[in-house]
Amino acid sequence: MKTIARNRSQVGLTYFERVLERRRAADPVALTAFGRHVHFGFWEEPARADGSIADFVRAADALTLRIIRAGNVRSGHRVLDVGCGLGGTLALLNESFDQVELLGLNIDPSQIEQARYIACARPGNLVDFSIGDAMRLPYADESFDTVLAVECSFHFPNRERFLREAYRVLRPGGRLALSDFVPTWLMRTALWMLGGSIERIIEPSFGPFDLSYTLGVYRRTARRIGLQPVVIDDITRGLLPTFPVWRKLIRYLLPDHYGMAELFTAFGWLHRLRLMRYMVLAFEKTAHEKASGTT
Repeated sequence: MKTIARNRSQVGLTYFERVLERRRAADPVALTAFGRHVHFGFWEEPARADGSIADFVRAADALTLRIIRAGNVRSGHRVLDVGCGLGGTLALLNESFDQVELLGLNIDPSQIEQARYIACARPGNLVDFSIGDAMRLPYADESFDTVLAVECSFHFPNRERFLREAYRVLRPGGRLALSDFVPTWLMRTALWMLGGSIERIIEPSFGPFDLSYTLGVYRRTARRIGLQPVVIDDITRGLLPTFPVWRKLIRYLLPDHYGMAELFTAFGWLHRLRLMRYMVLAFEKTAHEKASGTT
């Protein structure tokens, strides 16, 4: 999970700030577990997950590659990674494709500082990072073949505004690919009835957290904008081994945030019970069609 805004708790640092702090201090756990990604992992065979950090690191790469495939990235493409975190997604793209222009955007200068060390362009490729807002992408219309948002859109203040911005900067036929925690209608209703209390509990440690976007809302919003759903990949089962690993890591990183690690146990059960689903989604920009309405 990648924060895209700095948000300091009264009892300590948010988890991402603590990751950055531990990386600067050459903490071996932080440098290994979060070498270039700070998000969940995916296992093709979850029963074979062994709970080790090395296994988790491989799974984090596997999740990233799944989102890249959904984005239909090819050599020669111009790709934007929004909420780019430590730059691991662009590092994988740089290793996998030739003659690509890879741009990363994040609102937090500290994350951009780290990303510039992690993703360095191979000959023939371009890698660059900028500080900026996902709600106001600082790029020209129709200037990217692919826009990626790896496990970060739930932090955005307004997903529809981000989808409209992604539509604007995509070339006709280009794709937006993202991963997100997607509630069922039952779960969304339960969260609504709780009046935002769960999100308020989570926010001091993990930043703003919006769990209101069901798959139906995603589809309707995207189509209204001019983005056609082309990939709907429910990978919840392959994600489940992440939760116990993250619980241990949060206990290590945030010992002063009482109960935050245990939230991963509850979150894991919500996914096991299929009340929450983790999905990779891709939307293609309809050629020669303009987005309707405003936000």
